[in-house]
Amino acid sequence: AESSGIDDHSNKQQQNDVSDGPGASGSQTPSQLRTLCRALLLHSQSLYHEHRMKMRQEQLSSEKKEHMPLMGFARVKKQVMTPSPHILQSCVGLGCKFIFEKKVRVVLKALSLWLAQDMKCEDKIVVEWLPLALFDSHSRFAFIYRNLCMDIGIYGDVLRVTQICDTGEFKTVAFGSDLELEYFLKLEIRRVLDKNNY
Repeated sequence: AESSGIDDHSNKQQQNDVSDGPGASGSQTPSQLRTLCRALLLHSQSLYHEHRMKMRQEQLSSEKKEHMPLMGFARVKKQVMTPSPHILQSCVGLGCKFIFEKKVRVVLKALSLWLAQDMKCEDKIVVEWLPLALFDSHSRFAFIYRNLCMDIGIYGDVLRVTQICDTGEFKTVAFGSDLELEYFLKLEIRRVLDKNNY
């Protein structure tokens, strides 16, 4: 019930949001921050529940082995160290991904406007997002413009772009901000336009 509430709220928020300008792509409205906090809280609860279920299964398995008949040497009971569920690290990474993805979406929208208004080009940019789960640790999408094709992945606060070169080889670059991605994509689009004489 909780997850459906988040989804409904997110859908309504996407309809009501006014996109930020290029200079304010990192801003978050109070409503967006509340939604993000609720999502991270739900994620942390899910991680803790999975961790406790796994520990319980291991405990039952250990108790079952202790009650087995002793053969030869007596069994020595080992002290079991409980591993950490790493909830904080996972939530920080997921929160970074959420915020970074929003910035990237704003960049892609601004890039389409730049191409149509400033460059006077009618060809459209095609962006296909991979349909991943809400709490997946990364986002991924394909960026296509004419013969320019890129595979772009967001991992926390790092963005990796894999591009197919004219020679058929693959080139991978990493960026740490949406501004770097915007400059890179504009440069690559200009190269395509210059090569094809618009």
